[in-house]
Amino acid sequence: MSLISSVANFIQVHSSEYDALALDIWNHPEPTYSEVRSSAVHRERLKSSGFRVIEYPEMAYSFVAEKGSGKPVIAFMGEYDALPLMSQVAEAIKRPAVEGAPGHACGHNLLGVASLAAAEAAAAAMEEAGLPGTIRYYGCPAEEGLGRVNLVKAGRFNDADAAFSWHPADVNTPHRYATSAMLSLEFRFKGRASHAGMVPHAGRSALDAVQLMNLGIEFLREHVKPGTLLHYVITDGGAKANIVPETAAVSLYVRGAKAADVTATAKRVLKIARGAALMTETSFVHEVKHGKCDYIPNDALNDALYAAMLALPFPKPDAEENAFARALTRTVAKTDREASLSMIGAPISLLSKSQHLEVGDFGDGRRIGGSIDVGDVSYVVPVGQLNAATWPLGIGAHTWQSAAASGGTWALKAMRWAAASLACAGVAVAGDPKLLAKARAEHKKKSSPYRSPMDAV
Repeated sequence: MSLISSVANFIQVHSSEYDALALDIWNHPEPTYSEVRSSAVHRERLKSSGFRVIEYPEMAYSFVAEKGSGKPVIAFMGEYDALPLMSQVAEAIKRPAVEGAPGHACGHNLLGVASLAAAEAAAAAMEEAGLPGTIRYYGCPAEEGLGRVNLVKAGRFNDADAAFSWHPADVNTPHRYATSAMLSLEFRFKGRASHAGMVPHAGRSALDAVQLMNLGIEFLREHVKPGTLLHYVITDGGAKANIVPETAAVSLYVRGAKAADVTATAKRVLKIARGAALMTETSFVHEVKHGKCDYIPNDALNDALYAAMLALPFPKPDAEENAFARALTRTVAKTDREASLSMIGAPISLLSKSQHLEVGDFGDGRRIGGSIDVGDVSYVVPVGQLNAATWPLGIGAHTWQSAAASGGTWALKAMRWAAASLACAGVAVAGDPKLLAKARAEHKKKSSPYRSPMDAV
């Protein structure tokens, strides 16, 4: 039996189990840092499949599951956190399942299960073919926060030879585009309160310091590298207009093309904060909330994914799934649908249909403004990724529409196809030393020594 047939057959045999797992997690969404049940569901399934499971102390609800032995070590990465306030039923109308509850608007119920299925299918295919090596599944919680960063810092990926991941999306394509590095900071200023009408001169306004800092950031925009983004909100602006604010705070994101660019900009932001405090005779403390490196695509691994995506039979939607997709697209403005595609270089002409039911190859040489914690992993090991169209064309992540789609039957079909693509690529790399060497050489050329932007200031 060929690799493609072996993997596709394995996924098909276990399809109802994988669908049930994904829907179980979709129906029990847990936000970042709270994935007690979701992590346990993944661990228990992998244990029952003969994987050795070890929980990591660096990050709550993180773990690794292994099967096989020796080199090469091929890794699949899964996520399972939900987004706050995104509860949604699987319908083409905005309606929360539970008012105010979290929901899987980023499709991590699908992401984690497909990577798990890929690990199981790859391990079975390697055993059947008599190939040496170790298959790993990394349970990666809190993707919307710190995510894999603490695991990378702890060296948990250092001995992996190649790593694969994927993401629910509106198109089917290898993830050839880069992402931006980012750093989240909070600055809290402290001054001295006074009556703003009676003795304003006795006060020292923490809000003045925040506003001067923000003004300094506005002037800094002219003097940073192209592609650098700075965005902020005032999270504490004082209590009342007639009280000189004793405290004030600003939350800031710094984004850049490379991790080193973010580090350089963050150091200048810190100087601006010092200047603002000096001008207002206030003091401040800053806190690093989280940060991520840019994602470095590995063409050798992405080519292996693309070949697998083309070789595998693509699922077909039924009439009800087609109708659901059309209904969802009608809830999104045309300009928003176009933006979802243009960002990664996918042709706008695709929007003549409601679903992407073929394999494309978009995004080469592009960079998006968003950030993913897979970026940190890509600094220490070659990483390949793909996007699979679990949502209708033009539907963006972190929306009620993507949450609704992630609980639908079409999403489960696309999830299983993504799992098979990942598994086939992983086994192909494991069985081809030349391909693995090519991926390593490319990684060495593109990457630099790992340093998290979180260690910048």
